[in-house]
Amino acid sequence: MKRIASLVAVVLVTAAIASAATDTPVALKTTEFGHGPTIVFVHDFGGARMQWLPTAKRLLGHYHVVMTDLPGHGDSPMPDPFSLDAAAAAVGQVLARQKSDSTIVVGQGLGGMLALMAANKNPGAVKGVVVIDGWLKLPQPVPDQMQQYFLQALDTNYDMMLHRMFGQGGLDSTQGIALHAQASQVPPANVKAYMRQLLNADATGALKGLKPKLLFVGTEKRWPADKTWTDLAPQLGYAAAGTMESRRIAKAAAMVWSDQPDTLAAVVGDFASRAVAAK
Repeated sequence: MKRIASLVAVVLVTAAIASAATDTPVALKTTEFGHGPTIVFVHDFGGARMQWLPTAKRLLGHYHVVMTDLPGHGDSPMPDPFSLDAAAAAVGQVLARQKSDSTIVVGQGLGGMLALMAANKNPGAVKGVVVIDGWLKLPQPVPDQMQQYFLQALDTNYDMMLHRMFGQGGLDSTQGIALHAQASQVPPANVKAYMRQLLNADATGALKGLKPKLLFVGTEKRWPADKTWTDLAPQLGYAAAGTMESRRIAKAAAMVWSDQPDTLAAVVGDFASRAVAAK
């Protein structure tokens, strides 16, 4: 009986250690430079941290810039097991290392969703959140059969599907090629893990009780010229966002950080100064 009890104890201790390990957010790779209030940049699905440089370098005179790779992208590890909550927790860990009274986070697409989730789970960690072209839930649920077809196509025709997912995101075919090439650097297993989560994602709960100032920045790819923010907000999941600010940037798409770096830097800098100054 003593031997059995000892074995049970070992099993329980091992399970507890394993559980603690999986509960610890993975450490994300960052590149940081500059001094002043902090702006944390979180890239979109399939991207990488250094893509922000054209915009980030325009903010260096007044800000401490932190560019981070998402989990499973660039030099950052993938959480195991993976979930969007685990990815958001990793982003939250980056935010927690900054000065909470002078930090804003800028997230594009998926990065915006995860930034909002991280801000919700870490009250007081940031003064403002900027979401670029990010949605919190799909406008319509994707039927199970269609999800199965899509995921099967990812398995059998991965590069073709990847091209469809990223090749149309730019202003032209040249940008589409660049976006697809960047996304190709992400391990296929990681892309598939994200897609399994995103097909049913609903991060609208991250808006509940959120205290930081919010700004949505839409490019012409996400925000058609004939629509107002009032039209667009419910479609992207921001119906409950209250007084969320909004800005549209023309002649820009998924590569807005290089399409319109001066405009984006000005928009982010103006918002950051007001958010940090707010009581």
